[in-house]
Amino acid sequence: MALPHPRRPRLAQRGFTLLEVMVAVLLLTIGIFGFAKMQALAISSTQTASSRSIVAMQANSLAAAMHGGREFWGEGVVARTFSTNGATVTDATGVLTTAGPNNCESATKPTIESMCTPQQIATREVGLWAFNLNALLPGATSLVNCSTRTTTTPVSCVLTIQWNDRYINSTKTAAGTGFGTSGGRSFTLYIEP
Repeated sequence: MALPHPRRPRLAQRGFTLLEVMVAVLLLTIGIFGFAKMQALAISSTQTASSRSIVAMQANSLAAAMHGGREFWGEGVVARTFSTNGATVTDATGVLTTAGPNNCESATKPTIESMCTPQQIATREVGLWAFNLNALLPGATSLVNCSTRTTTTPVSCVLTIQWNDRYINSTKTAAGTGFGTSGGRSFTLYIEP
C-alpha cells in the first residue's frame, strides 16, 4: 500500500487583496472630496458674514451721522428721501446733491461767516458715506426714506442697503448650474435722528 503524500501546510495569507486596496482608496477619495466641499462652504460662509458685517457697520455709520446732524435730519418739515447707486447720491429735491461751495474741509478754523450750514454738513456726510459704501461693497445700492415730523411723532427714517453676494452651491442640483452664484442680499435699519 502506498503512503499518502504528506500535504504541505498552507502558509497564512499576508498583505491585502486588490479588492481591499481599491475599497480603501475609494473611501479615502470620498473623504478628501467631502473635506474640500466643507472648506469651500466655510470660505463662502465667511465671505457672506464679512459682507453682512460691513453693511451693518456702514448702516450704523449713517445713523450716527444722522443723529449728529439733527438740525438737518430732525427738522422734519420736508420728507428726506435719497438713494445711492455706487458712489452717486440721487435726491429728488436736489438738497443732498447740491454741489455748491463747501468750506467744511477747510484746514483752518472757520469764522462765524464761513461756518457750514446743516445742509452742507449733511450733503458732505451722505456723499462720503456713499463713497465708502461703494469702496467696501462695489455695486451696492441704498435707499433712505424719512418721514415728516408731526406734533405727535418724531422724524423716522428707514435705510435699506442691497448688494450681491457670491456663494458656493451646496447641493448637487444647484452645483450643476455652476460653481457659485450671486445672491441678492438686503439689510434694513430703522433710524430716529
